[in-house]
Formats: sequence, C-alpha cells, structure tokens
Amino acid sequence: MARRKYRFWVMAALALGAAALLAPVLASAKLRTCPPFYLKTEDGKIINPISGENADQPFSTRQTCGACHNYDQITKGYHFQQGWDRVKDDFNQKKPWVLSDGMMGKF
Repeated sequence: MARRKYRFWVMAALALGAAALLAPVLASAKLRTCPPFYLKTEDGKIINPISGENADQPFSTRQTCGACHNYDQITKGYHFQQGWDRVKDDFNQKKPWVLSDGMMGKF
C-alpha cells in the first residue's frame, strides 16, 4: 500500500512538473496567433468584401498589421520582403523578367 502511495505522489509530481514546463510554451503559442481582424485601406477604412465596402481598394499592411504589431520591425521580416531586398536587374540572365528569388509577382 505504501508503494502505491509513493508511486501516486511521484506521478503527480511529474505531471505537475510537466505542466509547469509546458504552460509558458502553450501560453505563448496562443499569444502568437492574431485574433480576427479587418483588412484596412491606406487611409484606415475597413475593407468588407461581403458588403462591397472598399472592396476595390488594396489593403495596407501598415494600417492592418500596424494596428497591433511594430510595423518597422515586421517590414524587415522575410515573409514581408519575399525577396524585395534582393532585387537586381541582372538576377537571372536566362529569365530577365525574374528580378529576385522572392515571391513578388508570382502565384
């Protein structure tokens, strides 16, 4: 009987320790996702494709993402740049229309 109690407390301690180690990871994972948000135009107007409001306008990352995120920091990231920082007129001699290894203009 004493051995069972000992095993229970060891398992409980391990479970609590694992929970304590995983809690910050799980909490930060939830903080990293963006809540639902509206796309916005350069002048901050909401784009609503369902009602058609400003649906013909391009969205602005400064207005849309910059409301919650440091715009100067995110504009330096790879997914924002997608090769823009490596554009050269002579990037690919065989395909002169390709200006970088990024996704600009590609589908």
